Amino acid sequence: MGILEAEFRPNPDYEIVPLPNLTDAECAAFEGLRDDPECFGILRPRDGSGLRIKSICRQTAALLDSLAVASGLPEQVRQLPPSEAERHVLDLVLGDAIQVRLDGVYRSGVAAFGLIVQPQAFKGELGRLAQLSLDAVRFGDALPIDDPLRLSAQIYFFNRLPQTPRWARLLPNDEAHARYLGIDAGGRCSKLLRALGGKMADAPELQGWLLWSARESGETSQRRSFSYKLYVSPRPEELPEALPKIVAAFVDFGVRRMKIGAGLGGLLRPDKIVAYFEEFGQLEAVAQRLLADLKGVAPHGVPFTAELGGAGLVSWGMDPHETRSFSWQETSSWRLWITNRLAAAILDARASPESGLTAWRYALERLSVEGVDVQTWAPTAEYERRIAAARRTQGS
Repeated sequence: MGILEAEFRPNPDYEIVPLPNLTDAECAAFEGLRDDPECFGILRPRDGSGLRIKSICRQTAALLDSLAVASGLPEQVRQLPPSEAERHVLDLVLGDAIQVRLDGVYRSGVAAFGLIVQPQAFKGELGRLAQLSLDAVRFGDALPIDDPLRLSAQIYFFNRLPQTPRWARLLPNDEAHARYLGIDAGGRCSKLLRALGGKMADAPELQGWLLWSARESGETSQRRSFSYKLYVSPRPEELPEALPKIVAAFVDFGVRRMKIGAGLGGLLRPDKIVAYFEEFGQLEAVAQRLLADLKGVAPHGVPFTAELGGAGLVSWGMDPHETRSFSWQETSSWRLWITNRLAAAILDARASPESGLTAWRYALERLSVEGVDVQTWAPTAEYERRIAAARRTQGS
């Protein structure tokens, strides 16, 4: 029997709470959700359940309400294409929102995983970035951290170079950093950067970054949806020679937004240069130009991105479309979205070993259900369709 034909029920370890009924503390934490018309409220864990609080949309709330009356899936789920319906149901079961009856017992989360998901097998040799990503997940699994945000941060920062005394002497302040890269007034990149667009003023969301964006009307800017990100990752000692070629390629191809890591910390992070694109075809064309222009440049390499060439010199990702669950959370990027989910899955697997997999392997399997090819770290075609649909809905 397929998963769509099984019996389900709302997870009794959760209480469904509409937004108007939140406590004062929950209202403060979930403030950002009030701006989302699709948000219904939260699932509040009952005492002793060990579950985490989470937000739910109106569609999920309606599904839970339906399952409280009948154990079969409602018509609105069955009308979805089978692959989309199955992904949606798997996500709710593995996320503990609903339970599925298996062997006469209702299960969810890790306890249900091995009975409803066939583990994947890695095929062939991994590329350099895929191996770096796998090493990062294993590193996270080995850390004695039980807080999901702290664990996510440690996984996210994997492959960041240390701030050695040599680098600290070479780049003691922001002015030295700008001179080193040639982005200061009169530097080798200054004229190219002016052609790319104006440097954005400091803002909380730009902390740690220097952003350049093409000048355009507010209405045009609001219509743009920069779904795709191109990562260019030379070793930091290669940047003074490589950056003019990188920015020149961006200018020639009409790239409208790019950012560079600020200060010494930005130089030593692997994802030190990021450009934004509306279409994957333009991203791919720029990547091919860069691979030709930067031939021989030593790569640093960005974990959790899909390699395009140069042993990790150039790679890509696709930002998710999601509303912040908590007021203190930043809007997720592709890499942060991934590491947040990896961290949560690692902690779930540690607490419930029923999956029969190591925590790091369970985390990979869990992420693959959500639309990431964990062998290449590219979004699946279904993930891309889902994000495109969400962005169209937002724009309508």
